Amino acid sequence: MGKRQLVRTLGLPQILMLGIGGTMGAGVFVLTGHAAGLVGPAVILVFFLAGLQSLPNSLSYAELASSFPVAGGGYAYISKATKGMLPFSVGWVSWFSSMFYAALSAVGAAYSLQVFLPMLPVPITAVAMVLLFAFISLRGSEEAGRTQVILAAILLGSLALFVIAGLISPNGFRWSTFYSEGGFFIYDSWVENMARIFQAITLVNVLFVGYEVIATTAEEAKNPGRNIPMAILGTILICAIVYCAVAFVALGVVPAHELGASSTPLSDVAARFLGGWGAPLMGLAGLIATITSLNTAMLSSARVALALSRDGYLPAFLARIHPRLKTPVPAIVISGGIIALAALSGDEVFLGYVSNFGYMFVVFFTNVSLILLRRKFPDVPRAFRTPWYPVTPILGCLGIIIVEAFTEWHALIVGIGMIAVGLVVYKLQRPVNRAIEVAVQTVEAARHEILVPLANPITAESLVRMAALIGKAREEATLVLLSIVPVPAATPLSVAQELLEKEGNGHHRLLERAADYAFRQGVPVRKLLQAARSVPAGIVAVAEERSGVGLILMGWQGQFATRPEKGHVVQSVLHGAKCDVAVLRSRPMEHLTRILVPIGGGPHSRLALKLAWEIAQVVGAEITALRVVRPEARSDAETEREVLRQIIEDRLGEAGEAVRLQVVEGGDIAAAILAEAAQGYDLLLIGASEEWFLKEMLFGSIPDRIADGASCSVLLVRKHEPTSVSWLRRRLKRIG
Repeated sequence: MGKRQLVRTLGLPQILMLGIGGTMGAGVFVLTGHAAGLVGPAVILVFFLAGLQSLPNSLSYAELASSFPVAGGGYAYISKATKGMLPFSVGWVSWFSSMFYAALSAVGAAYSLQVFLPMLPVPITAVAMVLLFAFISLRGSEEAGRTQVILAAILLGSLALFVIAGLISPNGFRWSTFYSEGGFFIYDSWVENMARIFQAITLVNVLFVGYEVIATTAEEAKNPGRNIPMAILGTILICAIVYCAVAFVALGVVPAHELGASSTPLSDVAARFLGGWGAPLMGLAGLIATITSLNTAMLSSARVALALSRDGYLPAFLARIHPRLKTPVPAIVISGGIIALAALSGDEVFLGYVSNFGYMFVVFFTNVSLILLRRKFPDVPRAFRTPWYPVTPILGCLGIIIVEAFTEWHALIVGIGMIAVGLVVYKLQRPVNRAIEVAVQTVEAARHEILVPLANPITAESLVRMAALIGKAREEATLVLLSIVPVPAATPLSVAQELLEKEGNGHHRLLERAADYAFRQGVPVRKLLQAARSVPAGIVAVAEERSGVGLILMGWQGQFATRPEKGHVVQSVLHGAKCDVAVLRSRPMEHLTRILVPIGGGPHSRLALKLAWEIAQVVGAEITALRVVRPEARSDAETEREVLRQIIEDRLGEAGEAVRLQVVEGGDIAAAILAEAAQGYDLLLIGASEEWFLKEMLFGSIPDRIADGASCSVLLVRKHEPTSVSWLRRRLKRIG
């Protein structure tokens, strides 16, 4: 099975607004004042030069994102160009810079809310914002893209209103205020003016990184060859115009030195020419800007984690895409958790440093990857080609070096530290993964015994045959054949055990015949005759005493779909055994060539799938995975096939390609499964439902009905879970 692919749901408006929202964000409401305080009216030149410096980088992204439209942005491109530590470092930094930028946006949103609700604590409010937008991201990129269009449109409208009202208001723009610092350049020395301008460019450079945000969602873009280049170049152009216009109006209303001292410069400016409602209006616009950035950064960070996981740098479960939502749910949840922890600090300065340095690091190596990929894949169709290649990407790299030379030393320390942590993770990745793999193998090897309780000579042979098939598939597996002899309460168990071991009786003969059959099948076998107060108590006790028991396999000839009597053997073992349990309802079976496994998605059906695969490997049988869809579920067959495919892939990996997928619709699930089982199947494996723990059922209403009604042999299984885990999973399923 190939890599899981995201669905292309984002059109040009959504992609453009993702870029604008991710670029503009809260920075224009805060950084405009700081930049104006550094250089005065020359801040307009600063924004122009920052946009110009970003242009070569954006052109590189336009070619790469349209030629290789996959999730991950700069990391995806450098990983295509080369392998090893460098791609991981770029991906690692890209992931964390996106997450810290999202946290910064959440903190900014919390501060904006305080304008209206001063009593709200910033850290808690920021975390609440993260959780809200994580939920939006979980619902899908189309939902997030639709939200982005609305938010970014409101943001652009607010800034347009700010510019127009500032120009036409009687208390608005004045040239005397604009030049109040003494001219366009406020320092006497040309060298000092240029140094301050470059320092300001470093400060506002993060306001032009929308191309990275767009690239990380390229796999979800419709017509990427056309829409991505247009969105990237459009983002740079629109943002540059808006920044210059906003700075021009702001400096014509409030002197540069006042703007530089304000933490809410645009709100202060709006209050001058709009009166009392000016500050709340811009406060609302600032809130929209910050949550727009949060929405975009949340989307971006999860896609980078998805790409890292696909390439084996992060745990494989982060690459899972929910078959119905079509979103990388684990990546969103993990990224959202880290963002929430970062936002809990409430330190916007630290968060800003990390995100700014990280973005520049990623962009630098994206320019490098453009050169490498042109050489490595010269024949790849390129809907957009970077003009003046290779001068353009080289200029982009030089511009980043110059800009970062003027950055704050705090940013360099934090950024280098982030890279260092990533390198440690990279170096430890293989030994840690190997240690986990060895630990898992050790645990599995330790639980290598299959406990087979025998009581009925009629069912013993078919039961041992099934156990032998599973044992052959499991290396170093041993069958433990068990016969329990109930002993009255008046007889000491030790005395009864001694008598059993000395006397030859029917129990011994049953164990001998079963052991002889297992031995002929080439499976190691042990015999165990045990005295106990009751049969179920004896089975559970033996399983607990023998720590190597991983599966209890029992036979049953009675009815399942009737209320079990008190002390029922199967039910008592199901509830008491701290290992997996399987019960075989045997029917006459000459050959085992076709196996049916209904899949519901829970742990019990996944165990059934695993056992079916083990049995099929020994006998060469064909496996059909069946999913029954209720008519009222409103889910199409292709979506349900995708659900099946992902479950099988998660459980069996690439080997799952041999499993046949079958999706049927039926109001009565049990009847639909029985109808399919009647189509020439030899064995049906089904997992317990969530009702198995109820006293009036064994494995649940549906599995019990199927076991009674199927014309072929049925193997019912119950996966062992710790009580707390089982309880939590059932509650979450009910909530879902």
